Amino acid sequence: MTVPSHPLEQTPPIKNSAIRVASSERRRALVRQYKEARPAAGIFLIRNKINGYIYLGGSLNLEGVMNRHRFELNLRSHRNKRLQSDWIAHGAENFSVEVLDRIKEQDDPDFDYASELANLLTLWRDEYPCDGKLSYNGATP
Repeated sequence: MTVPSHPLEQTPPIKNSAIRVASSERRRALVRQYKEARPAAGIFLIRNKINGYIYLGGSLNLEGVMNRHRFELNLRSHRNKRLQSDWIAHGAENFSVEVLDRIKEQDDPDFDYASELANLLTLWRDEYPCDGKLSYNGATP
């Protein structure tokens, strides 16, 4: 009586290992490219559609900060108590989170993204006054 061999032993080996190597190198290059990519920086606005209140902010990681604000608001743990109170009272569907401006990625490695962000924030604060009575920015945290 013969003992059947293991099923993996019956699988023929991959004949072209160059394909595997190329795929592995391509994957490593994509991972490296992802890690080196700079997140989008810019200005965002959270707008209450019911009462017109706004929250204006900026970040060197725009998607990350907008996600953080939504997350904190949904968990009822946002730092801005007036914004949190209105979020609970009116519901998430009555708020919009908008990107107002993005900083274009620069080839210059010495480009000061933080300074550019501060300049943009100043310009947008002229457009959307953040210290008025329709602003969450001046609210007590």
